[in-house]
Amino acid sequence: MLCGFNTMKILLTNFDKGWGGGQEQLKTLSLELAKKGFSPHFLCRPDSLSEKNFAALEFPVSTSCAAGSSIFHSIGDIASIFRRNCFDIVMITREHDLIRTVLAWKLAFPFGNKRKLVMCYHTATTRRQPFLRFVDAVICVSSFIRDTLIATNARICSQIKILPNGITVLREPSTEKFTVERKRRFFDGTAFPLVGMVGAFFKSQGELIEIIPILKREFPSIKVALVGDNTDSGLVVPLMKKAEQLGVVESLIFTGKIPHEKMADIYFDLDLSVSTFRKEGFGLIHLESLSAGTPVVCYNEGGQKDIFEGNCAGALVEGGITEFASEVIALLKDHQRRFEMGKTGVKLVTTRFSADAMSTRYIEFFNIISGINGATDK
Repeated sequence: MLCGFNTMKILLTNFDKGWGGGQEQLKTLSLELAKKGFSPHFLCRPDSLSEKNFAALEFPVSTSCAAGSSIFHSIGDIASIFRRNCFDIVMITREHDLIRTVLAWKLAFPFGNKRKLVMCYHTATTRRQPFLRFVDAVICVSSFIRDTLIATNARICSQIKILPNGITVLREPSTEKFTVERKRRFFDGTAFPLVGMVGAFFKSQGELIEIIPILKREFPSIKVALVGDNTDSGLVVPLMKKAEQLGVVESLIFTGKIPHEKMADIYFDLDLSVSTFRKEGFGLIHLESLSAGTPVVCYNEGGQKDIFEGNCAGALVEGGITEFASEVIALLKDHQRRFEMGKTGVKLVTTRFSADAMSTRYIEFFNIISGINGATDK
């Protein structure tokens, strides 16, 4: 029998080795669910950062080996975990864990049960997903991920619910943010204009470098910060070679990997946050930028469209580098418009994309699929 509203037990599975944006999102969601009386649990790879970090937050954590010759043992182990616990909902949070979790689910409950198995996609995939027919519902965090998924898995279209991500907003930006000559917190001594792109170095940063010569015609002293881990020479060396060929090395700043708690200072400093990546699954970095009062320029493609369509918190660009550069230049020249966009972005995050709003959407969804009375699909 399903647990009541305020005691619903939700198991979140994540067998990733590391800790990144996906795990941070699970942390945010689980903390919000716990505030509202739910009981989040985790199933992780043993000795992983996920096990350590979620346990440190005092969430119940179970572990099971996730790969190699122990895969069959892992399936049996996970099935035992399912049988021993009254999890109302098990939510798979990585595509790579789908098959293993479904097999364990079927082994645990071969004759069916009233509990629900949910698959959640945070990144786009074009692979066939035959095991989706065994889950009760599918979550996609953006319409881009949904549309990509159903292109090769059309039969599960009716099972999909779009639940956008959200972030914790600690405080609104100070009035100082909306001044041109403010003192930088991280990029000390850097003058206006400062543009930045945050993300792993496989996200089309090379296209941004190609845009810099166009920007320099209007702003000769412009600085472009590439924010992220730059230790992979296979990704970074080609970017440096392109910058050398275009003569814009002195305009680039490589920050290296930045601790998450320092990112607010990065976004405070940026006059514009930009992204030339066209296949973003959703765009948590955009929410973080907006919450700091920094508007975003990106292409009108990918999951980021769900954030910016219908509002003026960011600019969605059609076309290529010429159109992208034109939008950046126009915003850098128009301080009033840029600051108004920044203020709009703050309101957008606090009302629609906050952690509280995200958890409310998930709670409604969990109640609906669990058949709890009073739930309405909005």
